[in-house]
Amino acid sequence: MSAVFDALPGVEAPVGGITAGFGRLWADSPAKESRAVQLNLVLHLGANTTPADAQEQFRHTLGFAQRYPCRVVVLCPDFEEKAPAEMRAKIYGECFLGKSKTDTRCVEFVILHYTLAVRSYLENQVSVCLSTDMPLYYWGHRFSSAKRLADYHYLLTRSQRILFDSAVAPADTFTYPWPNLSAVRDLAYTRTLPLRQNLGQFLSRYAPALITGGLSQVTLRHHESLAAEARCLLGWVKKGLARSGATGVAFETGDRDGEGGLAMEFAYADAKKTFRWSADLTRNQSEFAGDLGTGRTTQALGAHFLPPDMALSEAMFF
Repeated sequence: MSAVFDALPGVEAPVGGITAGFGRLWADSPAKESRAVQLNLVLHLGANTTPADAQEQFRHTLGFAQRYPCRVVVLCPDFEEKAPAEMRAKIYGECFLGKSKTDTRCVEFVILHYTLAVRSYLENQVSVCLSTDMPLYYWGHRFSSAKRLADYHYLLTRSQRILFDSAVAPADTFTYPWPNLSAVRDLAYTRTLPLRQNLGQFLSRYAPALITGGLSQVTLRHHESLAAEARCLLGWVKKGLARSGATGVAFETGDRDGEGGLAMEFAYADAKKTFRWSADLTRNQSEFAGDLGTGRTTQALGAHFLPPDMALSEAMFF
């Protein structure tokens, strides 16, 4: 992971001199008196993270910080078991203008590279790097196995939210005994918020009994690249229908050609009742068509995922 550490921006500083390094970084900055942060975020880059991917997540985090000033600690572990004891650090700072010229928002990154030989000291080092008395959030990205996270119990138990992305997470993420399951959020689910809002708004025009009456099957087809988002979307539909009184409904997924393609269909015992939704995320368009007993209705809307920086804020705070 030294390649990941080297790929990220920042000025290298002694691990014991991070505070002094920030002091020098902000010494000549006009924002040095207004650098209040709102939260701490630990971005943990797992074994499957490439340098290019790390740079992308760094940019997403920077975009998030434009709205929510924060101290970010980026963990870059070295998984080579025979690597000598080593811990390196970088610091990075940037400020943005907010809603007015007097609204200055700043972000501070501490980037830590460490070998397995010094992992036992990591908790103390991270504690020193965090901003005191600010809430803590933890984002585990592209880890190879959820059970490896057991070594970071401190972060899993202290964090107000624990984020992962099921599109790039290992299968055991869903069976791992999270210490605080209620704090866990899936970014793949969060990304689908605009689609869930559109589906909910269209279906809300019908009484629940019209939607669930005679419903036998729900099928969601998706392009292979959207498997995680499709699973999240189908789970949301399943819970909503259950709350509306649906029973005995089969839920299935299937393949669909076309990158960015999603399509959902409700099947009813009465063939005259229909509901279909299709979306093309590459074109930002979707179409609803249905007749649930009150006449045929169609509607065209946009279709997109939440941008990564907005998905982060949605997962953290809602």
